[in-house]
Amino acid sequence: MTERVAICLVGPKKGGKTSLLASLTDCVAQSAFGYSPRLRPTLQPITQAEFRAETVESRKADFLTIEQGDYERLKRDFADGGVATDTLDTYEYYFRLSVNGEAPPAVVTRGPWLLEIVDSAGEIAVPPDGAEVAILNDVKAKLAGQMLMSEAIVMVLPMVRLEDSAWTGTLARLIDRLALAQDRKLRRLVVVFSQYERLFTRLGPSAFTYACDPDVALHVLRKTLRAAQWMDRLRALEAPRGNVSVRFTICSAYGFTKRFQNPNIDPHQLGERRFRRAGLEGARAYAEYWRPFLTAEPILYAALGLDSAFTFSYEQLDALAEENSLTSILA
Repeated sequence: MTERVAICLVGPKKGGKTSLLASLTDCVAQSAFGYSPRLRPTLQPITQAEFRAETVESRKADFLTIEQGDYERLKRDFADGGVATDTLDTYEYYFRLSVNGEAPPAVVTRGPWLLEIVDSAGEIAVPPDGAEVAILNDVKAKLAGQMLMSEAIVMVLPMVRLEDSAWTGTLARLIDRLALAQDRKLRRLVVVFSQYERLFTRLGPSAFTYACDPDVALHVLRKTLRAAQWMDRLRALEAPRGNVSVRFTICSAYGFTKRFQNPNIDPHQLGERRFRRAGLEGARAYAEYWRPFLTAEPILYAALGLDSAFTFSYEQLDALAEENSLTSILA
């Protein structure tokens, strides 16, 4: 059996949607996620023709061109520092997901999964409040249709002063519209807070150790959601009323450096760039140090509906838990 899953990425401009997508296959290949290593998922980009199960001849032609496809260009742009997604269209990327290890039988029998992941500029769905953003109506209509037809939505939000962000009102209204939409196919919604590595910049080589603790992530999410109470609107989507499973997680496309374990932000380069090996160009320059962190988490949950150590429900976030001494590091 093969299951097709449409996943829509939404979030504000510079929130990290495209970076999450560009680091996705590397995150799975490096097992840099919170699922059991015995799950052994694999994720590979495919073409639209393969996703649509078009003719054998089309798939054979795609065999020699897939490495030059849109997703490979996206990864190259990310290696070069990233390019803002333009507002002229929405962009679809296609993947095959397989689970090659241990998983519940109810999950295994649904696979492999063919994923369509929709990316778009943040200004289309989540523009800043009061901003005059010129977006073509047909682009807005296309994205709205894709959101309504998606089985899963991944909201990517930057983990920085959410209460002061200019787009929070727009996102809250978008959540309200989703809750009221009668014709949506939505089954899962994941809120992922990006740029997680920025919380650990003062911890040096201890950063990765603390970032890998699910209790620390749970504390961070509780603290973040207390500061962003408007996100409580998502409860209206949950079962039994809305029949949508809502989860929260964290991620970092830049991640933490291999061997040294510190956040992968090089202070010696202009802007925010990853550490790189001098004398090399493109992705090879970053490969020695780069390990993305949990960017596969929201996509794997969106496709499989299977929780990891770093996907948290409202029930977990609401539970009263004694804060331990580790959390004081993040104060």
